[in-house]
Formats: sequence, C-alpha cells, structure tokens
Amino acid sequence: MNDFQTYDEAQSQANQSRFAMDSKLYVTFYVRPIKNAFRSEQEGRPIFEEREYIKIIVPGDSKTTVDCPVTDEFRGRFEKQYDKFKKGLAQAVEGTPLEMWPQMTVGLCAELKAMNISTVDQLAALDDSKAQKIMGSHELRRKAQLFLSAAKGEAENNKITAELQKRDDEIALLKMQMQQILEAQKPKAKAA
Repeated sequence: MNDFQTYDEAQSQANQSRFAMDSKLYVTFYVRPIKNAFRSEQEGRPIFEEREYIKIIVPGDSKTTVDCPVTDEFRGRFEKQYDKFKKGLAQAVEGTPLEMWPQMTVGLCAELKAMNISTVDQLAALDDSKAQKIMGSHELRRKAQLFLSAAKGEAENNKITAELQKRDDEIALLKMQMQQILEAQKPKAKAA
C-alpha cells in the first residue's frame, strides 16, 4: 500500500465536508412530464416524456429552492431519499415533527412550516441569518437544541436500563436453575 490517496478517495472526502449539512435539507425526488418538441412536431400532437426531478429546500429560507433534473451527483448525494423514491415510498424529512414538540403552539408551528422548517431538528440547526426572521428565534432554537440533547441522553439511559434489566433477568434465571440443581442433589428422606 502506498501513502497516496486515490482520486476517488480524495473526492469522497471532499464531498463529505462539502455536503456535511445535507441532512438538514428538505429533499424530494419526483417525476415531471416534459414536452418533447421534436416528437410533438413529428406526431402533430403534444408528446410528453417523464423525467426524474429533484427539489431541494433549505429550511428557514423560502427563497432558496433548487428544482432541476436529477443527475448522478444528486442520486449519490441523496442516496437514501432517491432509493425511497425509486421504491415508491414516502420521502419524509427525518426528525421530530414540530407538532410533537410540547413547546409548539399551532401558530408558531404554521409560521415555521411556512419557512420550510418542519422538524425540531431543522429548527435546532437553523443558522443565524435564517433564525433572525423568526420572533424569539434564538431562545426557541436554544430550547430545540436542549430538547434534542435531552432526548439523546434519555435514549442512552433507556438503552442502559434495558441492558441492566436483561442482566438482572439472566441472573434470576441462573439462581433459579442453581436452586433446582441443589434441590435435586439433596438426599431424599425415607418415609418411616
């Protein structure tokens, strides 16, 4: 092995840092009918071909949307969403929906959704330039970050608790088996 990276490895590392925030984007693939002008003219009627398109929305920025034909780069960059699209599955944003967070009011939830923010995770990761458009956003974003941090800690606690319960159940089973073995080895008292 040599100390030099291959071009593909270097490109992969560069893309990982370049697209590090992709998980915060709302990405959906869809099929759009596109008119084929040449065939329409040949046939004397409108002829449409279905083409794969991608729509990328930046949470908190209603003016920045990418809506274009799918390329191999998009297929690789958003592989999980593309696989769901090809399988006909819903391409929902992952995370805790705003409606499920007790801090949310109906009005605030609607306001955030109008800004393409649909999860607590997106709100917590919102950058300052987009957050300033929301009244009280800094406090709300801080609460979202604390909520996610606490939830992660709770998940770890639940995992540890489950592991301890499994261990305790195994110990109880072993004790019961040991008791049965000791009972079986005791000499039987003869009836007089």
